[in-house]
Amino acid sequence: MFRPLKITFHLDGTGVYYDPAEPIMLDSLLAAAVCRFHVHGEPPARDEEPFDIPLPLRKWEMGGTWGWRASALFPDGDTAESLQHWRKRFRQNRVELTEGSPNLTNGIYRDWNMPLPLLLTLRMVAYAFGEAGRIRRELRRSVKYLGKKRAHGRGAIIGIEVEETPEDWSLVKDCATMRWIPSPDGTRMVRPRPPYWNTVGRVLCVEIGNPTPKIS
Repeated sequence: MFRPLKITFHLDGTGVYYDPAEPIMLDSLLAAAVCRFHVHGEPPARDEEPFDIPLPLRKWEMGGTWGWRASALFPDGDTAESLQHWRKRFRQNRVELTEGSPNLTNGIYRDWNMPLPLLLTLRMVAYAFGEAGRIRRELRRSVKYLGKKRAHGRGAIIGIEVEETPEDWSLVKDCATMRWIPSPDGTRMVRPRPPYWNTVGRVLCVEIGNPTPKIS
């Protein structure tokens, strides 16, 4: 049975790569968690129509466009920011294994020293209208990290809670949008459901945090 839910991701506190202009979307995490049961073969190109993976969420519809009732993820509680660097240096003691003269400014031997902004928080929260048991099971089974640089151990999850809420806050909470929602007055062209990197079906949407049109 679909119910209004709050999903809390408990983190290890070492930092998560989080961009508030491109927030992590809950339905995207769920789609990634269950895609292996529904999609096979090569993924579509960015401009090819993707397969819509069924999710344990209720849909919303507006002006011929639909999406899932699932919000973005937001930091909860005290937060701080940390700037670290992601570095890769050419290993001089292994130069005998290369051919020719390695180029340290381009290609596979290039040195890296990239800034890595991290949000220090112990919790990230999202809201949904869906099936609590299936959402809890799929997230706990498949989602172990949040954000970018997961391979470097950033955004490690130590626990996931799913609980009911008195209202549905998956789309709007405190008069602010909780996700991208289509509107002719929107300022961003974005696909309103996963995969968000795909360009097929993009529509004008209001930014997250802005007032929203009524959703039926």
